[in-house]
Amino acid sequence: MKHKVFLGSIIAAVAAFVLYAANIKRVENAQLKVVGPKTSKIEQKNKKKTKAKAPQAKKLKEPKVNSIGYSNHVKAKSGSDRKLVKIIKKTMGLDDSYQVVTQDLNDSKRFAVVANTEKAHNAGKVMQLYLLIALYEQEQKGKMGSKTAVKIARKDKAKGDRMLQVNMAYGVAYLREAMLKGSKTASNALIRKIGLKNIDSVVRRMGAAQTTMAKNFNGDSYGKTTATDLAKTMIGLYQGRVLNRQHASKVLSTLASSRNRPQLVKGIRGGVYAIGDDDFATAIVQGRGNYAISVWSSNNKNLGKQINRWFDQKHK
Repeated sequence: MKHKVFLGSIIAAVAAFVLYAANIKRVENAQLKVVGPKTSKIEQKNKKKTKAKAPQAKKLKEPKVNSIGYSNHVKAKSGSDRKLVKIIKKTMGLDDSYQVVTQDLNDSKRFAVVANTEKAHNAGKVMQLYLLIALYEQEQKGKMGSKTAVKIARKDKAKGDRMLQVNMAYGVAYLREAMLKGSKTASNALIRKIGLKNIDSVVRRMGAAQTTMAKNFNGDSYGKTTATDLAKTMIGLYQGRVLNRQHASKVLSTLASSRNRPQLVKGIRGGVYAIGDDDFATAIVQGRGNYAISVWSSNNKNLGKQINRWFDQKHK
């Protein structure tokens, strides 16, 4: 009996060992999978940590202007003279936004329109061009003349302007010269006298579709325009649009007599009729070749000379 009990104990022990070995093997082969609620605080905290540790994206460099699909891609209008376009691109470089328009006044097929932005931009002194044209149109219509006087109103007075006094009357010619010398008060008085609607009418009839004139010149911007609109305006003056030859000549003479020529035309000889500043400028140049040029850019130092040289060589 004792032998039977001993034998049963041995069989039970062996069976237990086999079962234990099988369980060990199953545990070793099993994959550990932790299941928890997706909205748990621990998981959200871990996500934040992972996000914080993620490497930051490198700042993209400005794409080259000849890359397709970028807003600063330089484009030349269809029909533009290839050699002229090449000169403009080389002169303006790759680092700045710009608009450049130039047109041979004796050959409509010889032109170049090159830009990497088409929208209108804030403009300063160059907007006086439209005020001058509107002023001489009023004279052409007989509504204003050399004897016309304008009293400076309090709302005309620009801060810091000491050239003109409130309630004093000044002749139109004097106000025109004061405006060209930088008097915002004179500009404001002329805008009020001529009427903003009349000035806007001149802008539209000159073909300047993207140009808007400010209500006054008290701020840094006197309105918005484009190089294309300015070129159309200068060409319109040359062709007798809006103003007859006599009054168009008066506008051009006023521009020619200005001592503060924009950088665009400095160093150019011949008949130069220009207005603007270092950002926006436009001109008509009469030399070996007659052409109009307009630019919007903060980097146009050598552009005028390069364009002038090209036109001179074309008309040798």
